[in-house]
Amino acid sequence: MCLSGFLQWSIDCSVGLSHDAAVPDLRILGAMNSSGSGGLTFGVAVTAAAMTLVALVLPIFFVTANVRHIANSDWVYSYNWWRNGIPERSGITTSELNRAADQFIDYFNNDEEFLDVRVVLKGAEVSLYNRREVLHMVDVKGLIAGTMTVSLWTGVFLLAAGVAGAALLKHRFWGLLYRAAAWSALGSLLLIGILFIAVLINFNFVFTTFHFISFANDLWMLDPRNDYLLIMFPQRFFFEATLLIAVMTAIEFTGLVVGAKLLNNRYDGKS
Repeated sequence: MCLSGFLQWSIDCSVGLSHDAAVPDLRILGAMNSSGSGGLTFGVAVTAAAMTLVALVLPIFFVTANVRHIANSDWVYSYNWWRNGIPERSGITTSELNRAADQFIDYFNNDEEFLDVRVVLKGAEVSLYNRREVLHMVDVKGLIAGTMTVSLWTGVFLLAAGVAGAALLKHRFWGLLYRAAAWSALGSLLLIGILFIAVLINFNFVFTTFHFISFANDLWMLDPRNDYLLIMFPQRFFFEATLLIAVMTAIEFTGLVVGAKLLNNRYDGKS
């Protein structure tokens, strides 16, 4: 329903319908139809398809960019140590945990296949994770790398679409961007709302289902009593990280929609 409504709106705007009367803006039609009715039809189709694609890509970009930010942010790890009492649970000092966090961030951004987190524990430097934990982190790194790649290329697409749209459509681009962002936000926030309710009702089910979908093995099934990976990153960490990603995405959508609306209003008044 939302997508079909957005498509119809994009088509209407592409032929330059006036806000005050259901007639085409002849200047826009002239610019888009310089090669005849075939050019107009092609211009309508391209504009509608491009803005629909923008609407679909926006939530993917926001979510993957936020995952990338969280995976590479020192403060997220520091908050986890404090929030979940990790120094007390693990017997590892906060300074050594911060050292481990730096090794995680380096691992997510380098070419090393295996993670070897080394910390001082009980007066001696040790390699913290066992073979099963290390192999699971290989899978996690692949997932993070895929997320970073998607974030990069969706960002490139959105930047290119924005530059091309602003250059070709002039002030009309902001109205199209506003509507694309609004429809995208509506659909995304609906999905976020459903996920939020599911997480609140049974996060363990959501968490387990995510792992079954994301990983082709059972290496993620670790012992929270003995495996330091789960001792350092308990389920509540992932629960709150999921909520943070949802909140960040909602804020970003709000900023984009409001910004595009303000720019549209500004240029509408000058047109």
